[in-house]
This record gives sequence, structure tokens and C-alpha cells, in this order.
Amino acid sequence: MALSGLERRNRAGDLRSEAICQRLAAIVVLSEAELDFLRRVGSGPLSLWAPRSFVDQPASDHPAPRYIISGWAALARELQDGRRQFVQLLLPGDALCPLLHVRQPQTVLCLSMVQTVDGGAIRLATQDPHRFPGIAAAVEMAAAHDRALMIEQVIRLGRQTAYERMANLFVELHHRCSTVGLVHGDGFAFPLTQESRGDLLGLSVVHVNRTLQMMRNQNLIQLKQSRLTLLNLPALREAAEFKPPQVMHVGA
Repeated sequence: MALSGLERRNRAGDLRSEAICQRLAAIVVLSEAELDFLRRVGSGPLSLWAPRSFVDQPASDHPAPRYIISGWAALARELQDGRRQFVQLLLPGDALCPLLHVRQPQTVLCLSMVQTVDGGAIRLATQDPHRFPGIAAAVEMAAAHDRALMIEQVIRLGRQTAYERMANLFVELHHRCSTVGLVHGDGFAFPLTQESRGDLLGLSVVHVNRTLQMMRNQNLIQLKQSRLTLLNLPALREAAEFKPPQVMHVGA
């Protein structure tokens, strides 16, 4: 039975409110009270960011993080001559503001329409580990997980071939999207343009397209209408050598 417009909007709202909850619950077992707390944060007032816009960082030495509840963004570094490198992709459930308060010439670029919510309440929860032990541990471990993904990006750019880089990226995204319920039939939304793929993988557009065509010809992937489907996940995993980060919380 088809859903009405109101029902579709309500379902979309439910999915968005779950993004932070699913992201952190995939790392640490959270209590029902903590899950409800994160759902309330996820259903809070929205900030909307258009594709290709930059997310403004709050003017504060200790800004509360924003959390993405829908859409994709990238942590980017642009050189004076216009060359650009994407350091890391940011997906639903991810925090936009890093925990390390280091002033660097990096920007958060929206790759699609992005919706964010204020994460001030989550920051306060991490400061009350007796009341929110799971959230405090999950936020700490999520930051460690993000650092591990940055190391993966360094290895991807420094030592892998173009084919291996792309396979590694696809397998990583499949893993990350699956943890927040965005994978259906081994496919997920993939809003990266040709230029963005090159900025992420350190390849020219021509090289990106050549590699994609090779994977299509080998029946490994299907990329159609901004949706990527991994048709042979075992083969891609073998080429990628991607292993999901394993992080451990060390309590006080």
C-alpha cells in the first residue's frame, strides 16, 4: 500500500532521528534511556545546508559538535592554486566538529543537501559518565574510529593502486552506511560527482572513470542515478583489504 505524503514525511523524520542513535549504538551497547536521549537530539531543530555549501563552524574555542542526520559532507583541504583533497567523508550519524581543538585550514563541504542538529546536549552527556556511561564511551570511541578511518585514507592514497583505492572506498562506505541502516540490497545512495571522487581518491577524472568502467565490465558494481550497488562484495573486499576499525574503550 502506498504511503501518503504525511506518512512519508513522518517515516523520513523517524529515520533521521535514528541516525545518531544507530551510529553510536553500533559501537557501544546503550541503555534504553540513552537511546531515547539520542533520538530526542536527532529530532531536534534542523539546520539545512545546500549542496556545495560550506558548513559554518561556531565561533568558539570549544564549539559543540553538529551531527549529520541526513546527507553527505566531506572534510576538505584546498590549496592556493585550487587543488583540493578530501580528507574524510562524513555520513549520517557523524559529528562535524572534531574533538581535537586544532585550528587548521580545513572546511566541511556539503556533497548533497545536508541536515544537521546541534550536539550540545551530547557533549554535556559525555561530561556526566555516571548518568550516561554508554554515550560517554561511544563518543570517545567514535572519535577513535574516525582517526582509524583517516589512517585508512592515508594508506589508500599512499600505497594502493587506483583500482584498490576505489574498491577500498566502496567497501568502507558499504560498512559505514550499513551501520546506520542506509544499505538496501547491497546498494546505497552515492552522491559523489566525478570531480569529488577524484578529490577523495587523489586521481584525475579520466583515471576515475577508467577504473569505474573496469569494475562495471567485471560486473562488480552498478552505479546508476547516484546509487551504488556492490554486485560482488567478496571480490571487492579481496581487492580492497579494508578491515573495519576495531576500537576499545579504556575506562577511567
